[in-house]
Amino acid sequence: MTMSMNTIFNLIENKASNWIHQEKLKSQSAIGSLVKYIEKENKLREPQQQAIEVYLWLKFVSNNQKLSDIIRAGLLYDEESAREYDNFHTFGNNYTTQFLNQFFQDNNVKNLHKKLVNDPNGEKIKWDEVLEQLLHNYNYPNYLFSLPMGAGKTYLMACFIYLDLYFANLYKKDKRFAHNFIVLAPSASKTAILPSLQTIKNFDPQWILPKNEADKLKRIIQIEILDALSSQRKDKLQGNNPNLEKVNRISQTKNFGMVFITNAEKVVLERYDDISKTAKRMRQYMLQEEEKIKSNELREKLSQVNYLGVILDEVHHTYGKNEEQEEKKLRKAVEVLNQHKNVISVLGLSGTPYIRHKVKIGDDEIKLNQIQDIVYNYYLNQGIGKFLKIPDIKRANIKESLFIHKALDDFFDNFDIDYKNGTKSKVAFYCPSIKILNEKILPVVQDWYKKNRKSKESEIFKFYTNGSKENKQYEIPKDSLAIFNNLDKPYSDKRVILLVAIGKEGWDCKSLTAVVLPRQKTTKNFVLQTSCRCLREVENASKEKALVYLEKDNYETLDNELKENYNLRISDLKFGSQPVIPVKVRKPKLGKLQYRQVKTKYQIVIKKTSDNQLDKFDFKNIQEKYRYDERIIRGRIGRAGIASEIEEKGIKADNFDYSFNDFVYDLAKETMGRFSESDLLEKYKKELGETYKKIQSQFNWIRLNPNLEIREIIKYAASFLMEEIDLKKEIITDNMEIELLEWDIKNPSMALYHASGALAKFMPRITKNNARVYERHPEDLEEDFFGKNTIDPQDISFNYTPYKMDSSFEQNALEEMLKMKELSNLEVYFNGYKDKQLQSFWIQTPKGVYTPDFLILKKDKKKKIEKVLIAETKGKIYYGDEFKQKEHFVKNEFISQNKNFKYTSFVDEAGKNDFVGFLNKLREEIKSL
Repeated sequence: MTMSMNTIFNLIENKASNWIHQEKLKSQSAIGSLVKYIEKENKLREPQQQAIEVYLWLKFVSNNQKLSDIIRAGLLYDEESAREYDNFHTFGNNYTTQFLNQFFQDNNVKNLHKKLVNDPNGEKIKWDEVLEQLLHNYNYPNYLFSLPMGAGKTYLMACFIYLDLYFANLYKKDKRFAHNFIVLAPSASKTAILPSLQTIKNFDPQWILPKNEADKLKRIIQIEILDALSSQRKDKLQGNNPNLEKVNRISQTKNFGMVFITNAEKVVLERYDDISKTAKRMRQYMLQEEEKIKSNELREKLSQVNYLGVILDEVHHTYGKNEEQEEKKLRKAVEVLNQHKNVISVLGLSGTPYIRHKVKIGDDEIKLNQIQDIVYNYYLNQGIGKFLKIPDIKRANIKESLFIHKALDDFFDNFDIDYKNGTKSKVAFYCPSIKILNEKILPVVQDWYKKNRKSKESEIFKFYTNGSKENKQYEIPKDSLAIFNNLDKPYSDKRVILLVAIGKEGWDCKSLTAVVLPRQKTTKNFVLQTSCRCLREVENASKEKALVYLEKDNYETLDNELKENYNLRISDLKFGSQPVIPVKVRKPKLGKLQYRQVKTKYQIVIKKTSDNQLDKFDFKNIQEKYRYDERIIRGRIGRAGIASEIEEKGIKADNFDYSFNDFVYDLAKETMGRFSESDLLEKYKKELGETYKKIQSQFNWIRLNPNLEIREIIKYAASFLMEEIDLKKEIITDNMEIELLEWDIKNPSMALYHASGALAKFMPRITKNNARVYERHPEDLEEDFFGKNTIDPQDISFNYTPYKMDSSFEQNALEEMLKMKELSNLEVYFNGYKDKQLQSFWIQTPKGVYTPDFLILKKDKKKKIEKVLIAETKGKIYYGDEFKQKEHFVKNEFISQNKNFKYTSFVDEAGKNDFVGFLNKLREEIKSL
């Protein structure tokens, strides 16, 4: 089965990305400010930051709904994309069937697709129920974030916790945000996972929240690890369950900011789950009776915690074929925790969400190789060279003893590294059993050491869980667990690590630099997971390498798994593997551009005023500022247009549900923390009442006014409670001189595709059909577009090729400019190559850096740049408040200091990407140069 390109996570990521972009353009957006703060701090990795943006979209746009409800509401619907599918018109505005139409076609589910087309109204099959089944039918919001090993999943959990607490503190009764958390690891037997989760404690919330907010939450939050073993005492006296004691002690004094980290076994009834199927049947009655007498106090206590957020680590364990398997404990634990409906949402994290499963729909069966409720997905190869070491994957088809010798030779010859943090590189051998480790693999390793590293045998370390009687003779020392947990410390002298059934998940050992699978063909997921264990970066992934040494069958397994799960091949696992196209500088001697960079320095001067000036609140000022025509005009159509206009009586608005308490709450928010609701009521209750009456008397006017929101009135009221501020302004200029094509980078190139997989927009126009050709043969661009039938007959542009553009509007604007005779003696420079190593023209504004789209350059007789017209093209949705503020600065402050510059912008209000209508305006601007 081929994997769907139009996955839920692709749809969500696109929606979230566009929404975040819009929020960042709004000067008053709390979300925009938060994201810009995170970007400015630059502490998070790319996948962590992108996952947070998806999380914010899920919370604020989709309102923390189940994925099925998000689809039903049309929040993921994209008509342009939907039109590309057969039978689009059959389903109209039914977003469930539109989604299933795409899903069935993407996944080649022909029989069900035929039934869907023949039954679009769901008379025979309830398509809403089909959607629920595809999304695993959970009765709570369930979101899975898929990030590869090394991306920082544990710290991402901490981000989710702190962000939920931050918003819960702002919106105290909002069911979208959790007040308390339980973080669940899948199984106590996976000993590496729980210790790694404890690093949540080390997370610094200042990475994502301003210092005052971060400090406030750090004082509130209490993180507890529930890892104590249960007592075996039968009398269940007080004190026998240390985990329950911890929860009781904390919850007596707190109901906000509790974070419990534990294994699923601590929540699910252990004695019920650990007995065999046969024993279950035999003891069913007895267990039911026992349940009536005594329930598991810990799970009961945890399920009573209000506003509960659940985070599942290695969540792929909860999806599978067999309902009875041990891995189901995680999902059963969630059901237990939600028995009182206190769970706000379940956030799952996994690096390998590629569980094959079947969905039964009537007589039909859909076979899927990927979990369907993934909301964010970051592919493995995207992280290579960013936060994952660059792997050297080798295959050998030789006798096992020689295979082990060769792997050790390669490791100590080419990967024997002393890292700057004091740790030494290590190699892990994953062995099939304790018996084989001790009888076949360990002796070969020891033999190699005698020949190559004599007297250093203490570097060899074996680790596994002491198991059955047959392995009693191979029991490991009691301090082995401590040694294993400290392998990544500078003082560890272990270099060769021999493992059985451990270390494939959650093992955070950055100095692990090589992985060897000496055995022949093993399970698929095991190969994929173990091969990735050595990829975590130590300091700088782009300069670090790793070795994966595989027997032939395992090499093929890894290759197949990468192809099925990531659409990759082993050959793709190299840094910079994304398809790129080289950039050629065609006309290097463009000339130097001289200008003044303008900085505006402000000094804040505070005028002390009394807090209480609410008596100055005058609604006439608001009516003056937000004036509108309240009349209703009635007209008739005459020969020359509309005639005989008559004024009718004004209409009355619907009831405006805005109470005094709403007013006080909103006012407190607008004072930016200076006053709480109780502060306001304590100090100014009378004045607040009078102000509210003034607003209340104008409810009809407010409700009908198309130019006004209640928030603007509250802001105006809040201004009478704040200190007055004056700004003293000072202009500072720096002289700049840049060569527009003075590129320091040796081999400039640009990615052909966006991270979403969509082909970028280029000039000359590159299509999916010829993209691969130009990737391999970039010289063909020159031949195809700049020969006899050149796209630039006047030779006024394409100083470099190709141009990578942001929109079709930009592409069309350039195409129209190339035809203009008025530009024949000028130069049109596209300023869009965004790379810190390249010189491009930019202007510093108080709202951040502004990089124009086009520069139209006029030169003097000596070929020096004499005058510059900055030409900006903008789609309507991108022409927001923040850009307008940048534009205002350029038009006024920058141009006033740079008399040889002019500025003009073309805003595509109609959204048609058509530049023809702007040509006359451009001609006028060119004439004035």
